[in-house]
Amino acid sequence: MSVTKTKFELDSFQQEAIDYIKDSKSIIVSAPTGAGKTVIAKEAIRIALDEGKKVFYTAPLKALINQKFLEFGQEFGEENVGILTGDTSKNRDAKVIVLTTEIYRNMLYETTFGSIDDYLDDLRFIIFDEFHYLGDESRGTVWEESVIYSPKTVNIVALSATINNPEEIKDWITEVHGECELVKTDFRPVPLHHYYFKEEQLLPLITPNKKLNPKLKERNDNRFGKKNKFGRGGGNFAKDSSPEKVVAELAKKEMLPAIYFVFSRKGCDKYARQCETLNLLNEAELKEVNKLVDEKSKAHSFIANYQHLDLIRKGIASHHSGLLPAVKLLIEELFMKGLIKVVFSTETLAAGINMPAKTTIISSIEKRGDHGFRELKASEFLQMSGRAGRRGMDDLGYVITVKSQNQTAADAASLAVAKAEDIESNFKASYEMVLNLLMNHDLKEVKELIFKSFGHSLVLRDLKPLLKEKSNLEDKLFDLQTPLCPGEIGDLQHYKSMQDKLDDTRRKKKKFEESMSPEVTDMEELLEILTLEAQNYPCNGCPKQKPCSKQMSTVKRFRKKVKELGFTIKEREETYWQDFERIVELLKDKKYLDENNKPTDLGKTCAAIRSENSFYITELVTSDLVKDLTVVEFACVLAAVVIESRSRDNASLKSKAEFYELFDQLKVIARNVVKTQRNYKVIKPVEVNMNVASVVSKWMECLNWDELMSENNSDDGDALKALLRTVDICKQVSKLDFIDPKVKSLAEEAVSVIEKEPVLEVTNS
Repeated sequence: MSVTKTKFELDSFQQEAIDYIKDSKSIIVSAPTGAGKTVIAKEAIRIALDEGKKVFYTAPLKALINQKFLEFGQEFGEENVGILTGDTSKNRDAKVIVLTTEIYRNMLYETTFGSIDDYLDDLRFIIFDEFHYLGDESRGTVWEESVIYSPKTVNIVALSATINNPEEIKDWITEVHGECELVKTDFRPVPLHHYYFKEEQLLPLITPNKKLNPKLKERNDNRFGKKNKFGRGGGNFAKDSSPEKVVAELAKKEMLPAIYFVFSRKGCDKYARQCETLNLLNEAELKEVNKLVDEKSKAHSFIANYQHLDLIRKGIASHHSGLLPAVKLLIEELFMKGLIKVVFSTETLAAGINMPAKTTIISSIEKRGDHGFRELKASEFLQMSGRAGRRGMDDLGYVITVKSQNQTAADAASLAVAKAEDIESNFKASYEMVLNLLMNHDLKEVKELIFKSFGHSLVLRDLKPLLKEKSNLEDKLFDLQTPLCPGEIGDLQHYKSMQDKLDDTRRKKKKFEESMSPEVTDMEELLEILTLEAQNYPCNGCPKQKPCSKQMSTVKRFRKKVKELGFTIKEREETYWQDFERIVELLKDKKYLDENNKPTDLGKTCAAIRSENSFYITELVTSDLVKDLTVVEFACVLAAVVIESRSRDNASLKSKAEFYELFDQLKVIARNVVKTQRNYKVIKPVEVNMNVASVVSKWMECLNWDELMSENNSDDGDALKALLRTVDICKQVSKLDFIDPKVKSLAEEAVSVIEKEPVLEVTNS
């Protein structure tokens, strides 16, 4: 067995995790960002290679996957490492494969659950990095499926930032996959010190006993104070806490390099520009920066034209999704070389990319959410804080929260000492999931799988109080079955019905008497018989009638409550399954499934499409609308259905007038899909985003990038993202087996036209 090669002696949690791995046990590791979880992943890789077995390493971000592909290639040999993403496939037969979690899940769709196909043969470990994505709103389902469907012979290594309920996740993995051990630590090799910047001063935020620094206590500690009329998230700093003053103070105290988190792309650029009077590089560093920039500019003209290149030459940069990849990679490389002293970034750099800093700065403890501004979650604050402190380089890491107009130091202190939130499930059935599962499994098998989801386990957890209440009521009902009769056991309910019958007979007798009917004699005889029966019944004259009646009323009430609880429990238990069934019914109605619940050719087409709403896209690409379109129109229509119109990032992309009629036809398809989904209570996004038509069509008209961007008031990254999403969906359509060849041809042609630099650089990377 190879010895783990690290620059440091193994920490106890690392050694504990590695011992479990060697013992062929699955593990979940919950540890702070920067604690050294990658060492554990590398040891799993080493063990697999020593045994001649395979290991898969999955991660949520393409940037992280690319980084690990290069890192593992350098450490374990390029011939031993391959990569699989939606865009890239290199050395796919290698022993170590770095891939997206979605790709791994899709592989598992094609197997009988718990078994392995040829490609998964000899798979020793599946490593899930950033495993807290299990709770991600849009992608968490993929992590749940990947755990459920993984062969039992494969050991899971789940690495996560600090989470509050790792025991629940460990128990779930044990239940659905096999024995799993939890390794948990709060230890950080580089301790963090928290500071607060206000009035041009840098003051400790909390005391050693985790209380607010008394010097920072404010009279009016009201987090709901008056908000900045200019908005928040990128311009709400107090006048005495400008980014220039913050960075200058850190430079003076030798607390750079730093990552300065700002929660908008415009805010990042604005903050960086406000520091243009600073020069953070010495002559030797500037010379090295200029050399690297010049080299990169020759290969990528986009770098030479980057509008903030002057700031990079001062050791200052802005990093966010609005940048072209070549520019982002340049900034990352310079930062890792210590040549960028402060990078203003959105949360991208908090999500696992290896860009360690001595200090992290948090511009505000508020950010924009789906429903306006909200306070940061403790897990978000912890994730960003964790980027501070470089192991082997820093004795301490520094986290600085900057005073803004929307917070107090007490607010910041409460976040600094807060625990991460529980991971909750966001398990959702999708068209793609339903069709792929039914390809190889019947409804009974699929139901068993749905009931293995983490979401279902949390439902059962939340149902425990109701189950306990139902059980208690059932116990009480059992006790109430004991009769209160002092002698012969009677039935008070029956006795009351006898009395009711007597009363009814007396009324009838009276009516017959008034009408002089001869039937009165019969009534008298019946009344005598009924009276005698009642007088001889055990309940007649019983002193326990009142408490017995109360007991009967209680039993009736309890039975009703037990029935209601049973209905509620069953309904909640089957929440996820009911969602699945609704999609099944929709797909059967639209002939995507046959009467045996197996995918038809139409269903197989839908199953092969990766999208939030593959049913919508299938309805489009199999419609008459697309067959006679030009290649530009075809690309614009596909872009319109896969790029979110609600996103603020796309608001500046404007459509061309000649596409309006085409989009009117597209809206007819969209309305039909919405109507169908509504009929089956299925909620999936249905987009018609006209804004992307201009950028897609102009790019396909062979303009170069600078010309394209001069005619679009948008960030480079927004335009590039729109084009990449369009290429991706066109590639998917070009590979579909059961659609019109003319449509496949249009998709192939669209890809060939759109894939030119810088789009080609990304799709080939």
